[in-house]
Amino acid sequence: MLSPLNGRHRIFGLIMVVSFFTASGEVLATTNPKDTETLIAMAVTELIKMQDTDGAWPYEGVYRVRGEIPIGYRVGGTALVCEAILHATSAEDITAVKSLERGIEFILEGLEDPLMAPSTRNRYDVRIWGHAYALEFFCQYRAAGREGPNRRSIDEWISRLVATIVQEELPSGGWHYANRRRHASFVTAPVTQALLWARFRGAEVPAAVFDRARNILAQSRLPSGAFHYSGTKKSASANSPTSAVAGSIARSAVCEATLSLLGGGSADAVGKSVDAFYEHWDELEKRRKKHGTHVGPYGIAPYYFYFGHRYAAQAIELLTPEVRPRERARLHQVLLRTRDVDGTWNDRVFPRSRNYGTAMAVLALLADRVPLPHALSPAGTPIHASPDH
Repeated sequence: MLSPLNGRHRIFGLIMVVSFFTASGEVLATTNPKDTETLIAMAVTELIKMQDTDGAWPYEGVYRVRGEIPIGYRVGGTALVCEAILHATSAEDITAVKSLERGIEFILEGLEDPLMAPSTRNRYDVRIWGHAYALEFFCQYRAAGREGPNRRSIDEWISRLVATIVQEELPSGGWHYANRRRHASFVTAPVTQALLWARFRGAEVPAAVFDRARNILAQSRLPSGAFHYSGTKKSASANSPTSAVAGSIARSAVCEATLSLLGGGSADAVGKSVDAFYEHWDELEKRRKKHGTHVGPYGIAPYYFYFGHRYAAQAIELLTPEVRPRERARLHQVLLRTRDVDGTWNDRVFPRSRNYGTAMAVLALLADRVPLPHALSPAGTPIHASPDH
């Protein structure tokens, strides 16, 4: 079912029988890929409107530092929106280019903030999200051949961010933002993907970092296909509600995809993670736009909603070519069920988390055109990308 070596398709190649509302409220039937392009274009237009005067697209949650949205959320949120706009627009789109350049300037300035310096203190600290998504975006920006006034700074920061993330790795492998006692699978997976991107760009990433990430993710997987929220089978309880399949669907796909890219996954496991996402989607939907974070019965927080969609879409691109169109259509249908009438997506009760939700939804819709991180073979050596990668 799965093959990381298959060529990537740059067209949707599917016919969707769904409908969605335009910003004006009228129904637009999506019967071909052109309608999906319209949907993406509307979302990007709204994203550009949302950009703050300082160039940022901050992610907003309940956590504050000195009464403000933490710099890690501001940098990470901005990087994700930049990534979505990068893949949704061309270098000829002057409005988008200017918006991207302002976003890049904010990220570069934000990375210099003292609260974004490397840290290994055992405390709640979300800077790792800013480090990882800034690195991922910078690598994709350069891989796309984009030129700009900050090219040299971006190249310098790719190396600096790799060094920072490697320094912040937990002793047993992986990463967490809440503490340094044990890794969180949904943090380790995307951070590892950012490092795979950096290695593809020529940055020196110790092979042992990837080995530890592969091992600790594998140790976090339960026989059911669920992944522990935090810790491994040895350090976490399999009876925890967060370890149930229904409580894991927003992270299982990214964990299985990352394991596959590291040479440690299986075709069956990736396929099952995608199936589980749809099977238990209603449990995820129950927490969308709700107050609170890790609420029972499965400890699901609202901010996992579009995170899960973005990485389920990525996992689909690791499936064999013949099943991708069907799976893309399934994912697009559930995405359209939660799209707001203004053409955006928001999984939280905060207005400025709309930046994040919309960016993640756009990245999910664009998954067939967003390159996968550069995979490693089981021996840890890079697998050469396909021509259209």
